[in-house]
Amino acid sequence: AQAATAAQLVERLRLPAVHVIAHKEAAPVALELAGLAEFRRRVRSISLIDPQLTAPTFTQRLGARLGMLGPEWARTRAAYNALARSADDDVFLRAVTEICGAESVDEIRDDPAMAQLYEGMGVFFSHWNARKPGVLADSLMWARLDREAWKLVNAPLQCITSTPQPFGSAFDSDAQAREEAARAALVNTHCSPEFTRLFGAGRLLFPLERVSRMCLDFVDRHQES
Repeated sequence: AQAATAAQLVERLRLPAVHVIAHKEAAPVALELAGLAEFRRRVRSISLIDPQLTAPTFTQRLGARLGMLGPEWARTRAAYNALARSADDDVFLRAVTEICGAESVDEIRDDPAMAQLYEGMGVFFSHWNARKPGVLADSLMWARLDREAWKLVNAPLQCITSTPQPFGSAFDSDAQAREEAARAALVNTHCSPEFTRLFGAGRLLFPLERVSRMCLDFVDRHQES
């Protein structure tokens, strides 16, 4: 239903071509969208960032539900309070460093436009109660996905896997496992996925400018695909 709704929106906007960029749980929907009949011809490229392409385990689902009641709620509220400040505030910079990685602070200091973008991050941590239906909907999504549509995806595809390890160090085991899971999930598509590793990520996200450039470079390479 999510993929069909997105396809209808593109149709109403009369967009002749689209480049799809999806993060984590949005990745399965992006693949289903790119495999829809009469729509996949519009998809010029797909970028998946830390894609979650397999259903979460019972422990992961339980953890998500408990997080809505316990420590994660408090941590989310603390992040929102910190990010509600301006980009030149030390509390704000410490929160961004934890969430997006140390490089994000350099991006903020180097470019006022990036500083404004980071200042908008607080919206991801606001209205916690409004996020509950979304968390539950994500858990139900896996039973309804049309994985057969993934086999029809033929657009150029980039898969970015992030790790908090600094550049030049070894890829950690958790990131390696996520990359291998993505490779296995994408093996039946009609494209040849391009796998890219991103070092220096934070607890939840990554340096926004660097990831944006990675995605835009991929888009530029496939403008006429």
